[in-house]
Amino acid sequence: MKKINIKLRLVNKICLLFCLIFSSVAFANGETPVSDGLHYITNAMYGATGIAIATISVMVVGLLCLTHFLKWTTLGYTIIGISIIFGAGSIVNGIASLIRNF
Repeated sequence: MKKINIKLRLVNKICLLFCLIFSSVAFANGETPVSDGLHYITNAMYGATGIAIATISVMVVGLLCLTHFLKWTTLGYTIIGISIIFGAGSIVNGIASLIRNF
C-alpha cells in the first residue's frame, strides 16, 4: 500500500511539472479546425440563434405549465438555466475579480 502511495505521489509531481513546463500549449492560441468550430458554436449560442432557441423553450415550457403537463417550478428552472447560460461570462468575471482581490 505504501509503495502505491509513493508511486502515485511521484506521478502527480511529474504531471504537475509537465503542466508547468508546457502551460503555453494549454492556452491554444493557434487557429485550428476545432477552435474554429467551437467559436462558431459559441457565436451561435450567444447570437440570434441562441436567443431564438431560448425564447421558444420558455414559450413551450410555459404552455406546458399552463396546460398542467409540467409543474410551474420547471418553468422557473428553465428561466434560471437560460439566465446562467447567457450570464456565464459575467459570472466568471465576477468570481475572478473576487479571487484577485484576496
